[in-house]
Amino acid sequence: MGGFETVLGTGAMINWLTVENTDVPLFDDWYSYEHLPERVSTPGFRRARRFVASHPVSDTSTDFLTVYETDDVDVLSSAPYLAKLNTPTELTRRVVPLFKEFRRCAARTTAVFGAGSTGRVLAAELDPAADRAALRATVPRLIAEHRLHAGSLYEPDAAVSAAKSATAEGRDTASQQHAESALLLLEPHTGVGPQDLAADLPTIAREFELVFELRSN
Repeated sequence: MGGFETVLGTGAMINWLTVENTDVPLFDDWYSYEHLPERVSTPGFRRARRFVASHPVSDTSTDFLTVYETDDVDVLSSAPYLAKLNTPTELTRRVVPLFKEFRRCAARTTAVFGAGSTGRVLAAELDPAADRAALRATVPRLIAEHRLHAGSLYEPDAAVSAAKSATAEGRDTASQQHAESALLLLEPHTGVGPQDLAADLPTIAREFELVFELRSN
């Protein structure tokens, strides 16, 4: 498919980060000029997208969602990737401990609906008993009703996620938690918010989390 594709590859690393506002300038500089170029230069990485919460949980901190797309999930436990995690830069060692909250998920991309992107996503963790068949029917309907542009489903791979734990960078990340629930990212049409979609997904999602806006880099 030509043009902007909603998802590239069949693997993804998804991170939820919370950073104190006073630390955001350092975080932004590190992410844009060191971390992102380093990660996307790793063999098998396709693209990185970073989002910032439009309404953060706290007035004193900023919430981020980052999505790294890879050829497949095994890229995230590959030797080239783990080698980078084992040789963090001095700046990385300064910035990573600044994460107040950090959830991380290496996942398989198991479904993609629609095409393109609004640059705005709603993130929802799925209930363990979520009806996957209902999800696969409901999301295309919401797209047909022009309430969504696209959606994608990610199923965590616990073994791949855990591969980071034994690395130097993994040991520096004391606040990291592994996300164990499947994740649904929905890219809504202009003006459509969580309240406009939640009623259609009552048996699928525990609750919609933050609304995230695409941020440069």
